[in-house]
Amino acid sequence: MKVTVPPGCTGLDMQDGTRYTAPRQGGHINVHPAHVAAVKRSWYGDTGTIATSEGFSFGTRRGRRCPTCSRVWNVWSTRCPKCTTETIVEEPS
Repeated sequence: MKVTVPPGCTGLDMQDGTRYTAPRQGGHINVHPAHVAAVKRSWYGDTGTIATSEGFSFGTRRGRRCPTCSRVWNVWSTRCPKCTTETIVEEPS
């Protein structure tokens, strides 16, 4: 399961000695299913400091495409967060 660690965090140390190292601070790590329950039960998981990708998604049916970067952003992103170019409404395919 994919887990997003908070900014400044470089990984997770589990009670059984397993260490998960993020590729960068605030990045994503893949946690073994046996450790998912422990992450969710922890203070960090309970408060949303560490988020798992299980059970939810974030986004909209329609998006807005950046003509410069060719990335599709959420419908409320009127400017590209990456390059600040004005985005264009894109219907789902």
